[in-house]
Amino acid sequence: MSDQPLTAEAALPGIAYDQLRALARAQAEDHDLAIAQDGPTRITLDSDYGRFGFGLTETGSAAEIEAPRADYLQVLKDALVGHLAHHWPETALALRWSDLEAADKTADLPSNARPMRLISTEPLGPDFLRVTLSGDVSAFGTAAIHFRLGLGPKGRVPVWPHVGPNGATIWPKGDDALHLPVYTARHVDAEAGRLTFDLFRHEGGRACDWASSTAPGAEVLIVGPGGGGALTDRPIRAFADETGFPAIGRILTENPALTGHVALFGRSAADYPLPPAPGVTITRHDSPAPMADQALAALDDARRSYLWFAGPAPAAKALRTAYKARFGKLENAYIAAYWS
Repeated sequence: MSDQPLTAEAALPGIAYDQLRALARAQAEDHDLAIAQDGPTRITLDSDYGRFGFGLTETGSAAEIEAPRADYLQVLKDALVGHLAHHWPETALALRWSDLEAADKTADLPSNARPMRLISTEPLGPDFLRVTLSGDVSAFGTAAIHFRLGLGPKGRVPVWPHVGPNGATIWPKGDDALHLPVYTARHVDAEAGRLTFDLFRHEGGRACDWASSTAPGAEVLIVGPGGGGALTDRPIRAFADETGFPAIGRILTENPALTGHVALFGRSAADYPLPPAPGVTITRHDSPAPMADQALAALDDARRSYLWFAGPAPAAKALRTAYKARFGKLENAYIAAYWS
């Protein structure tokens, strides 16, 4: 991989720079993004995937992206085109990126997506399945541990997404629409090309049905990785229901010297296997009821620790709002809604 960042630019005719600047500021506020530069001719924001923004050019306005990897560049293109389409749909559709025009890469599978094959599915306690896939895992590391599992409709040959002329991902629709749940990479074996994740069993779950009934060798799509990372150098205060147990396991695996407190909530809290964590106190609650209140109480210690929360959307929203009201932007915290 080159040390030089990947860049892409696209002209935005007919859109005033001041309007784009206002859009960027709104995105920074809504998504807790740092503004790297904000002036009369250029605004840029920093994200987990790279830097993006807008500039004033001799012929009008332009979008600009810089990312360390091709898959991150794709993520930023998808996000930026999506935001533009909300306000200026015709311009977003006609947009053309400089790197795609030079390399003619349209119609390919997006660089943040790759097919993999099912190797095995095994029970993991009474409430989880451990799924192992085979394929290209070179993009997976500790900086981003989540991914989307792309499943085609049952009984149909899956149709995978491709890159459109405007650089954005075009997803199959209608009868070919994919199911795209998010999971955590529990273990990655780069040498063997294996990706393992744990799937919480719940009634009516499409991914559960797939994992339980699909024979080894079946092809699936992996989109990512993305989302939060696994590394922290601060004591942790973590709160998770079953949907977040695999991420807690990955964090404990990657941080053997970690200290702090992890609270697990749900019927399988006593059964889900976690790696040894001698510096971490782990409490297990068979009901999710106390989760939201305990997480809110942990804000008193948030300046000294890394606050980590994964669970239902209403609780995540309340905790995020309370954190921002007390501390401003989300720093040293990961607060995510894993389901709604």
